[in-house]
Amino acid sequence: MHRSATSLLAGILVEATSIPVGPSNRLIQPAFDNVKGFYEFRDVVLQNDDIMKYQQTDYGNVDHYKPAVAAADVLEVGANVHLDGSPYELKVGKQGWRFNFRKGAEYLGIMNQYPVWLQKDPRMCITASSWYPLLEVPPAVIYTYRSPIEVAGSMFKRDGPIFPISRGLRLWLIYNRHALQNADGLCTVFTTGKRMFSEPMEELVRIRSELKSMCNIDLPNTGAIDKSIVDDFFDSALIHNKAKASDSKPSNQLTGLRGCTYPDWRSSVENKRFQTVEEDLYKKAMQVYCDLESGFVMKDVWEYPWPL
Repeated sequence: MHRSATSLLAGILVEATSIPVGPSNRLIQPAFDNVKGFYEFRDVVLQNDDIMKYQQTDYGNVDHYKPAVAAADVLEVGANVHLDGSPYELKVGKQGWRFNFRKGAEYLGIMNQYPVWLQKDPRMCITASSWYPLLEVPPAVIYTYRSPIEVAGSMFKRDGPIFPISRGLRLWLIYNRHALQNADGLCTVFTTGKRMFSEPMEELVRIRSELKSMCNIDLPNTGAIDKSIVDDFFDSALIHNKAKASDSKPSNQLTGLRGCTYPDWRSSVENKRFQTVEEDLYKKAMQVYCDLESGFVMKDVWEYPWPL
């Protein structure tokens, strides 16, 4: 999801393995909060915004997003998409939102010329299943995640009061729930921002190897990876926020299911009720994080632990 070192992962994959991500003039350009670049195709981001807007949601408000409804909407307007300039099917929904799949169709027309390509947009955690029926082959997933309290802290640092810690933690839970559902049944390689920052070369080699051995995908560069490319791209400042999300210093450990242990983080908000909400969301998110770390999420018996 957002603020999870996805740009670092995508950037190193693109620069070191030469996997296509789209023409540079069609990508979102670097910004103050991502100086190395986002590696996101602009039209995909806009198309995903349109898909969510049609349900009166957006990237920061996805509680009531309905994947099955969105998939039906996309299939209805995208099954007969046209690249020759002829009219696109259009839907008009509540509040007069207008929706078509022109941007997505143009994107697929560009990228399908490549035997393998990379798509990165955190919104895909939510919307990916809406695109699947229009893909020529099922995609493989590189699933990267980051500590929920670091993500929430980063969003709060960037956006301030509109993204309190409680909202960031809740979004972490919602995005990862949808992402795991969207990855179900697909070849999936897991990684973390922590591993990418601690040992980028080793992690990149492992990801490339597992894409080949597990998913039968050869990245364009199958030879030795040039370490200087990784070193030039790598910048510890890309960890947007590792500062504590509160002034407290956790000294105790909490224990969750399946032996999961994590720091006893305490909310710093003054309202006692909001403190309880934040700390409860933290515990729920850390249990999912533990299950991602242990690989338990890949077991058939695993279910998302709590409703949101």
